[in-house]
Amino acid sequence: MAAISLIWNTTDEPPLSILIQTMLGAQEKYGPDRKVSWSGDQMALGANLSSSLPEHRFDRQALWSSDRSVCIVADVRLDNRSDLARELDLVHPEELADSTFLMAAWLRWGYTCLDHLIGGFAFAVWTPGQKEVFAARDHAGERPLFYHRGKDLFALASMQKGLLALPALRERFSESYTAHWLACMKSERNGSFFEGVQRLPPGHFLRVTPQALQIKQYWHPSNAKPIRFRRDEEYPEALLELFDRATEARLRSTRPVGSFLSAGLDSSSVTASAARLLADQGKRLTAFTSVPRPGFDGAFPLGRFPSEALGAAQVARLYSNIDHVLVDSSAYDFLPTMKLWIDALDEPVPSVVNMLWLSAILDQARQRGLGVLLEGTEGNGTFSYNSWSILGRFFRRGRWLKLAQTSLALRRRGDLSIKSSVRLSAGGLIPRWLTRKRVPAQSLNLLFACLANPEWMKRYNLKDGIFDTFYPAPSGLVSEHSALFEDCDLGPYRAAVEAVTQMEVRDPTADKRIFEFAYSIPREQYIVGGQSRSLARRAMKHRLPDSVLMCNTRGLQGADWYLPMTEALPELRRELTLFAQSPAASQALDLPAIENLLDNWPRSNFHSEEVYIRWHFWLTRALSTGYFLRSHEPSIDGSRSPFTPSLG
Repeated sequence: MAAISLIWNTTDEPPLSILIQTMLGAQEKYGPDRKVSWSGDQMALGANLSSSLPEHRFDRQALWSSDRSVCIVADVRLDNRSDLARELDLVHPEELADSTFLMAAWLRWGYTCLDHLIGGFAFAVWTPGQKEVFAARDHAGERPLFYHRGKDLFALASMQKGLLALPALRERFSESYTAHWLACMKSERNGSFFEGVQRLPPGHFLRVTPQALQIKQYWHPSNAKPIRFRRDEEYPEALLELFDRATEARLRSTRPVGSFLSAGLDSSSVTASAARLLADQGKRLTAFTSVPRPGFDGAFPLGRFPSEALGAAQVARLYSNIDHVLVDSSAYDFLPTMKLWIDALDEPVPSVVNMLWLSAILDQARQRGLGVLLEGTEGNGTFSYNSWSILGRFFRRGRWLKLAQTSLALRRRGDLSIKSSVRLSAGGLIPRWLTRKRVPAQSLNLLFACLANPEWMKRYNLKDGIFDTFYPAPSGLVSEHSALFEDCDLGPYRAAVEAVTQMEVRDPTADKRIFEFAYSIPREQYIVGGQSRSLARRAMKHRLPDSVLMCNTRGLQGADWYLPMTEALPELRRELTLFAQSPAASQALDLPAIENLLDNWPRSNFHSEEVYIRWHFWLTRALSTGYFLRSHEPSIDGSRSPFTPSLG
């Protein structure tokens, strides 16, 4: 990966050459191999580059066109180089960096080059003759990009750290964004925790001139043209062909490739595809599975299983070139690991415990000399998408026989009870007030145990927002599917992985082609034969063991969460003292409630609903937020709040 920086300042002070170096210095860990920059009149841009792709040795950024009319900086990995080389008539494409491909595409097509690109990218184009900056993120948001626009200044950077290094950006936190995050609610797609820092969402571009700033969405998977085949069997066949192409494109690396391997359908499918492709090249694949640390009591909630080692091992045994590695997080402490990732992200992490086993796997991969790990994180919205809303669609359209057949098949397979099928089918007919009334009071109390400041709970109506998050109102199939895409932005996380471990995480299930296919086919294909996640299961029928392929029980990642947290209790109490000394943390959090949870740490029943939600879900979210706020708190005079309030 890489990190880009750009600053456009209409004043003379401070010098742009100094400001761009400040931004590059702040982002050095995100592209650790080489730093490049260019400064001119009112404009400076640069990049921190890495050498993870074979063609990176040809990268000559900041890249100017031959006539000096255009300059580009880019964090880019193109997955359709061969197609682009033909379309652009490129000579010796194997000796050209992806940034050179991008320049050729821009000179040929302008901003519509975005329609021709497949891969992960965030780039900026400076056109001095038109005094215009154009910047874009890739379709699925694999690469991050943030920006700031002030009175005399426009700046953008791959990560917030690059912007926060600027003197003009020592602003306050956004109160509403912080409150919504604490409550696990949706916030604006272009928002951030910092006032003055905006996020460019996936599939969007921006244009900046001295007169205006334009933000526009150029791609959304739901706009893909419908695909219709004559036979059901053609859909999994087409998906599998695309899936292998997406996986193969992500194998391009200067170092060996590994994979995350749980017992779930997505990571198992990615691992199986990669193993087959690497076997054809005479190469091996190292697959890593997280397991609970020693001392785990083996307890787990109903419908989940705590260790994915057995299912993952069954996948690995099918492919002779897979080296399977079990990893536990016993060497990783809760608080230092949390701080490490928050400092890399410049925002809180939603599940600190998951960062423990993630760190363990990434470090193991690095020690083995790997440079890339494949994952299947976005498969739930593409490759293995599943939605019970299809039952409501059958109900509303009067397809009673189809509804009955599907419901009975789901019950036989253990996916869904008849009672649940009836509830989901008629869900849209039940008023919201009645839905809330039917939820047990104990469950509501746990749901509303958010550790935000009680004043914020009232000011931002967080209880209603929390309820709507966890009990969403029924929506159309397209809207529901679209929400999965719009709610997921993993670009900052992938950049943080590069900064912390010098590893690159790539996801074939987030490929543009996979997204478009998943959104363009009939929704019934996801439940053919009354089988949940039907499309992926049919596609992988001959590649995965039945124990994984047909499993309806989900693994519980971080099942041993209480062990590292119990060990960390003395440090967490000291951290709470620091929260109380921080104007931002003490204003945002319900510190007495946090203290009460730490003082009454449970001794058993760690996977009961009450303990899991209060001490794992809400407490870790509050601890993460508290450290983020106190460590990123701006230097302001004591008469001002560290937050900018907003009810928007």
